[in-house]
Formats: sequence, C-alpha cells, structure tokens
Amino acid sequence: MVMIPCGSFAQQILNKPVDISVKGQPVSAVLKSISDQGKFYFSYNSNLITGDSLVTLNVTREPVRQVLDQLFHNKFQYKEKGDYLIILPAAKEKSFHISGLIVDDETGKPVDYASVYSRQLLVSTLSEDDGGFRLRIKERAFPIYLTVSKVGYGDTTMVINSTEESARTMRIQPKAVDLDPLIVRYSEGESTWLGRLFLSQRLRAQSQNIGRIFVSLPYQASLTPGLGTHGRMSGQVVNKVSLNVAGGYTAGVNGVEIAGGFNISKENVRYVQLAGAFNVVSGHVNGVQVAGFSNNVLDSLHGVQLSGFSGMVRKHVGGVQVSGFLSRAGGGIAGAQVTGAIGLIRNGGHGAQISGGYNQVRGVFEGVQIAGAANNARDSIRATQISGGLNMARNIKGVQLAPFNYAKVMRGVQIGIVNIADSSSGASIGLFNIIKKSTSNISVYATDFAPLNVAWKMGTHKFYSLLMAGTGISNDKKIQTFGAGFGREFFPFKKAGFFVEILNQNIYLGDWDKMPSLYRLQIAATYKLNKRLMIFGGPSYSIYDHDGIETKNGYKQFPPSGYPDIDLGSTKVSSWIGWQLGVSWRYGRL
Repeated sequence: MVMIPCGSFAQQILNKPVDISVKGQPVSAVLKSISDQGKFYFSYNSNLITGDSLVTLNVTREPVRQVLDQLFHNKFQYKEKGDYLIILPAAKEKSFHISGLIVDDETGKPVDYASVYSRQLLVSTLSEDDGGFRLRIKERAFPIYLTVSKVGYGDTTMVINSTEESARTMRIQPKAVDLDPLIVRYSEGESTWLGRLFLSQRLRAQSQNIGRIFVSLPYQASLTPGLGTHGRMSGQVVNKVSLNVAGGYTAGVNGVEIAGGFNISKENVRYVQLAGAFNVVSGHVNGVQVAGFSNNVLDSLHGVQLSGFSGMVRKHVGGVQVSGFLSRAGGGIAGAQVTGAIGLIRNGGHGAQISGGYNQVRGVFEGVQIAGAANNARDSIRATQISGGLNMARNIKGVQLAPFNYAKVMRGVQIGIVNIADSSSGASIGLFNIIKKSTSNISVYATDFAPLNVAWKMGTHKFYSLLMAGTGISNDKKIQTFGAGFGREFFPFKKAGFFVEILNQNIYLGDWDKMPSLYRLQIAATYKLNKRLMIFGGPSYSIYDHDGIETKNGYKQFPPSGYPDIDLGSTKVSSWIGWQLGVSWRYGRL
C-alpha cells in the first residue's frame, strides 16, 4: 500500500484544479505533484499501478479527475474518503454482446427473421436480411445456451462459455414442419387486424418461430409491445401482474393486466384484464375483461365481458357479455348477452339475449329474447320472444310477443297485431292470424239482432281469431256492428261437429262517438256439405252494455223483443238468449 501525505483537505478532491507538465517522468512523481497541489493523500495498491512507469503529460488548471483519466486511460475508478483519494480497479461491465451469422446449411445463403434467444436469460433478437444478428447479454453467467429457431428449420442450440466466443456463425438445417395446431391458435390474435396494426412484423415472426416456448414470471411493465421489462420475449411470458402504458403483449395473464391502450395475449387470461381501448386474447378468459372499445376472445369466456363498442367471443360464453353496440358469442351461451344494438349467438345455449335493436340466435336456445326492433331465432327455440317490432323463429315452443310475429313451426302462443305461421299446434292471438298449412273460414250468417253478418276466421280449428261485421236490412230498424273474437272447432265425427266462439262487438246506432258494446257467446252445431262448404246453427248468449246511451229513432232497440231476457240487476246492462244460422266456406290446405 502506498500513501502520499499532504496538507489539509478543503474541497472535493476530484474537482480541484492542478497544473502538470512532465516529459518521461515516473508515474509516482506525477501523483506526488498532483497530491501536493491538491493537498490530499493518494491511496492505492502498488500491484495495481507501476510507479516507475514513465509518462508524458501537459495540462493546465484541469480537475484532478480528468488528469487521472488521461494519465491512466480510464482504467481505474476513484473513491474519496476524508482527505484520501483511493484508486480502485474499474468496475467490470456485466453486459456484453453476442453477434454472429445465421446461414442455411444446404444453400449457404443467409437466413433472415430467425429467432436467436436464451430461455434462461429471457433475451432474444431476430436475424437481419443478411443473416447477421447482435444480442445483448446483461449478465456474464456462463455457460449461456442460445437457440436458433425459424419456421421451416430445425432448432439449433449453441453454448457460449466466455466473451471470447461471442462471435459465431450458425448453420441451420431445413426441415419440413407441419404447423402445430397450438402454435396456429396462439398466432390467431396476432393475425387479427388489431394484432397486425399494433404488433410489428418482427414480433409476429418471433412468435411463430418460438411459439411453444413459454415461461411464467411475477410481473411485466411495458410502454409498447417489445419495449418493456421482457423486451421481445414478452410474447412468451405469462405474468401475474402486467402494467402497460400504451399497450402490452404477453403469452398470458394469471392475475391482473392493465393497459392505457390495449392488451394482446397469446394464451389464456385469468382474473382481471382492463384496457382503455381493446383486448385481444387468443385463448380463453376466466374472470373479468373490460375494454373501452372492443374485446375479442378467440376461445371461450367464463365470467364477465364489458365492452364500450363490441364484444366478440369465438366459442362459448359462460357468464355475462355486455357491449355498447355489438355482442357475438360464436359457440353458444350459458348466461346473459346484453347489447345496445345487435346481439348474435351462433350455437344456441340458454339464458337471456337482450338488445336495443336486433337479436339473432342459431341452434337450440332456451330462455328469453328481448329486442327493441327484432328477434330472429334461425333454428329451434324454447323461449319467450319479446320485441317492439318483429319476432321470427324457425321452430318455437314458447311465446312470441310483438306487433308482427312469424314462425315456421309454432308450438306455443303468438300475441300481436299480425301473426303468421307455416304450421301451428298452438294459438295465435291478434287481429290477423295466418296459418299457411291450415284452413280458414269465411262465414255468412244471420243472428237474432243483425240479419246479415260476415266473419273472417283465421287460425287452426283448435284456436282461431275472427273479425266480423254486420248490418240490418230494414230501414226502420237500422244497425251496423263490427267486432273481433276467438273460437275453437270440435269435430268428434267425420262430418258433424260444433264450435264455440266469444266475441266483442261495437254497435252503431246513429252516433260514432257513442257506441254500446255487445259481448257474445256463440255455440253452433256444424255439418260439412263437402270439403269446402259447411252449414252451422245454434244458440247464443249476449250481454249488452249501453252505459245509458239512448238509441236514436230508426235504429234497432236493445234488447230485441221476443227473446228470453236475463236480468243482471242493472239498468245499463241487459242480456238475452238468441241464435245464429249460416254457412261457411273453407279455404287453405285441407
């Protein structure tokens, strides 16, 4: 140990200015001159510095640090302690670079876009167009195992034992490789338009080259894909916590992932994934997925998906899918799908499908469809359809409730203004009920109070609705009536049977603003004259509610005279037993 004493210590040693002008002088003499001028001590190991080495140096009013750097050519580091300046060996750099060339073993041509990576150190790079690569290694932890991988070639591994071996030429063998289905699946998210937009070609190429290499680490922090704690290996790491400023690219998440912009995951996501713009997951999601614009899951969802604009799940949804505009479940659903405009389910399921505009489901679906405009069940549905406009179903066992309903096969109840079915074993309740594969009747008949009536009976013989209108013939007993009702036919015999009908009729007696109501139960025996023509007749029971409305002169008086009157205990309501007699013509499929 050499110590060079000097006077008192006043200011920071390395910043003190000194003047040195020597030619061919020993290093020890130069250090003595510097310490005398700076009034401090030098301390160093004599084995570190050769004191009798001759040097030439000429500086004026330069800080001690710069003078020593010139004297020793930046080989040492310096530490101040009191009035001592200690000279120490320079810290060894931990990082170094491995460079080399990747060539095709058969053709000798350079191979571009080949991945060179260390799984143990989690570093990687891609070869350039000329086949060259340069990989920065942060730790000198020898031996270092580097692997070269590229689609269409066999993997090649090299071992680096020292920095002297850091320049290599690697020859890789072409190999016919069938694409692994898992690798194809993991690459699907990158192949979406969002993946192509936000992931560079080099990141996507590396994902294909080393698609089966995955590791798990506690966390990731990144600015953009490829620029973060895992570098270009981020797509091969499953993280417990992933925090991404603009966007993140991971192999998967087993905890929480949050991004200001977007998240792209190659495998599965568990628990929580949040993004300001969008999430793309090639695997399945178990937990909660939230995005300000869009969520796209290329496998299945088990949990809750919330999207500001669109939520897409290629396979099964088990849970709740909510979006502002469009929701789509490609492999069926067990839960609820709620969307502002359009909801699509491709493979049936059970639960609720609710949208502000249009719902469509394929496959067997059980539950409820509610839409502001229209519901469409393309296959079989055992559910309730409710819409503000139109319900459509291929085969429904349930209820359709809308102004317009259509079913190819109806096995439930239709309630609306217009109900249409190709065939029906249920009931259609509305103003117009059209069953294509059934018969309907047009009846002309007389009753106890209107000698001429026409009725259009629509539906099936098990349940039909009817619209009717009637008028009088005599000028001194004028009457106009119109109304609607429903009924059912019974045919216990081949040609003979009967029907039961309930009607609500309005009676015009000279004032359109004041019309009494007539409630009527009609029972009639029927007889088929041939396939199309049928006669009928039977009793009826009518309840007339005039609510104090007076009949004007020239119009028919109620209750009609000559019929059995039943007192209901009110001066505004009367009832009687009457009759009907007429003929019906059947049209449609017999």
